[in-house]
Amino acid sequence: MYYAIAAVFALAAIFSVRHALADFEFRRATPASVARAVELAPSNTEYLLLRALQLDYDGADPAALLERAAALNPLSAAPRIRLGLGAEIRGDNAAAERWLLDAARIDRQFEPRWTLANFYFRRDNLAEFWKWTRAALQISYGDRRPLFDLCWRATDDAETVAHAIPGQREVLSAYLVYLLETHRVAAAAPIALRLAAFGDPADRPILGAACDAFIDARLVSQAQRVWRALYGDHTGVFHPTFAAPRIGHGFDWRSAEIPGVVELDLDEPACRRITFDGREPESCELLRQMLMLEPGRAYKLRWRVPMSDVNSGLEWRIAGAHAPLSAGELSFTASSELVPLTLNYDRPQGEPRAEGSIEISSVTVQKKSAANERE
Repeated sequence: MYYAIAAVFALAAIFSVRHALADFEFRRATPASVARAVELAPSNTEYLLLRALQLDYDGADPAALLERAAALNPLSAAPRIRLGLGAEIRGDNAAAERWLLDAARIDRQFEPRWTLANFYFRRDNLAEFWKWTRAALQISYGDRRPLFDLCWRATDDAETVAHAIPGQREVLSAYLVYLLETHRVAAAAPIALRLAAFGDPADRPILGAACDAFIDARLVSQAQRVWRALYGDHTGVFHPTFAAPRIGHGFDWRSAEIPGVVELDLDEPACRRITFDGREPESCELLRQMLMLEPGRAYKLRWRVPMSDVNSGLEWRIAGAHAPLSAGELSFTASSELVPLTLNYDRPQGEPRAEGSIEISSVTVQKKSAANERE
């Protein structure tokens, strides 16, 4: 009994020493030391994977070590992915597919799916490419741009790519940002509508930017549909009293940063204050809003200016008509279904640049009655 116990302790001591020596050699991380660590601990998959990587760097074949690591750890995708990619490099595509599918079977995380999507892209197997791209996007995180780039390398058909985009809000938001940044504005419209359907306030900035892009591209119906999904239906001027919330995109008021001009929204009472310090340009656009109107219909624009230190050079412009700020109203006929309304400043000839402030408390547009249209 004593000798048996002593033998057990002796074996344990030998194992501990062997393990410590193997760990020491592994941490040295040289090809020779890692090879020695593998000899001392041939079942340690961490040692096997590093040694396989070193062999790969040296141009040697690491397949035997990777296969041993895969056999020792049936739930690890890493050696299987490397075996698959190695087989593809050697031209053995059947073995490559088998290893990569096995990696995706045992590990349902992002890397195996993304690796398979790339593999099928290189093989020009688009049916499997779209399947695994969608699967990868469903669990994607961080920077998704490489996935979106690969989709557009596979096809330039926006609808085909859209089918591969899963319905998670985060993925749709990332894809919408990507489409706007790559100037694929037409492709962004259905994605923006899918994202708007979630009704999440956090998405309003990017959806507002999408509306801006649609308006600039004259994609009127797309801009209208996204805007209405966000803020409901409206006609005429949006935020006619400049009340909160101020959005600054889409069909809301937009203003530019102009040297010498400061614009401020006041709450009690709600109004837009514009202040000139005499350094503003001789001609500039101060306010803009895109109005959704009926083409060919007559309208009347009205506004209220409770305070003004600037008495000339300011005028409203819409559909080819214009009137000075002091007029209070302006009749016009809508030239299209999307009409810009702007407030402009032009320094009157012979006068100095404006100094002072104006406050605009309301701007409204109303259809003219049949009697008024005959006037």
